[in-house]
Amino acid sequence: MAHARTTPFAMPLSEALGHVDRVFGIDSILADEGRDILKPYYLQSEPGYKRVHSQKGCMHMALNPDGVYTADGYLTQIRDVAYQIRQVQASRVLELGSGMGFNTIALAPDHAHVHFTGLDLMAHHVRTAQKDAAHLKNAAFRQGSYTDIPADLRGADVVFGLETLCYAEDLDAVAAQIAAAMAPGGRFVMYDGFRRADFDAAPENVQIAARLFEVTTAVTGGFHTIEAWDAALSRAGLVVLRRDDLTDQSIAGMRYLHNRAAKFFRSWKYRALKHVMPKYLIRNAVAGLVGPYMIEGAGPKSGDTRAAITYSVLMAEKPR
Repeated sequence: MAHARTTPFAMPLSEALGHVDRVFGIDSILADEGRDILKPYYLQSEPGYKRVHSQKGCMHMALNPDGVYTADGYLTQIRDVAYQIRQVQASRVLELGSGMGFNTIALAPDHAHVHFTGLDLMAHHVRTAQKDAAHLKNAAFRQGSYTDIPADLRGADVVFGLETLCYAEDLDAVAAQIAAAMAPGGRFVMYDGFRRADFDAAPENVQIAARLFEVTTAVTGGFHTIEAWDAALSRAGLVVLRRDDLTDQSIAGMRYLHNRAAKFFRSWKYRALKHVMPKYLIRNAVAGLVGPYMIEGAGPKSGDTRAAITYSVLMAEKPR
């Protein structure tokens, strides 16, 4: 982890917040807290995920265990899901919040005897995924919500969601839907951002950075704590098998996006795009800039001050 931890931030947090305030207005961004902006956010942000974030339509963070950013980190979570597929000898897999299909399309070719279904709320995501997966006979995509998983998708041996369940409002209701969708002996895998249990103890500017990240990625209700998800899954009858903090593995990818975003805020040519590009698309630059501070603290090296957010994995099993 030496590389990620010793690479300096592009600027101090105070400077970063100053840039955000001058270009967008911190209060203006935070005024969206509690509002449902999910559909316009993802409709407008699709080009950003394809051309800037990963260049492949991936919609989750890269995890680089060695602390050096490479695009291969976008496959880290998927490799874990593939391992669970093999562990339970799955025949049916359900992805929640499948986005533009990156994860399911990556998994399907290596598991020809497994049927994959991606479920996503956004019709334009489903259309994109269906087009890109046209060559795959064992992958399908449906429009729908994990708040009401279609009955015909029940019986999945593996259910997974990468950075999507942060949008859930009623954790007990969603956990019950997940449990109902799983076959006995099946596995559930969730990778996401979580507010630390001591979120309120983080420095105020780190909390502001976290709230800005949440809102500019449409998590306007704030990330949940992993403790809350653990409890909800347990109440739904699932047995939590794994709960690991992987924040260190996310630092390199966060720093990569941070440095790209810094160029936007330091160049008048890039900032001018604010006046011609869709609101929610261009505000992703804010998320990129402030992301490292919320998971590392305000100092130039990880652990200098208390952080506010973790990146973690939660895995559960449905008893037979």
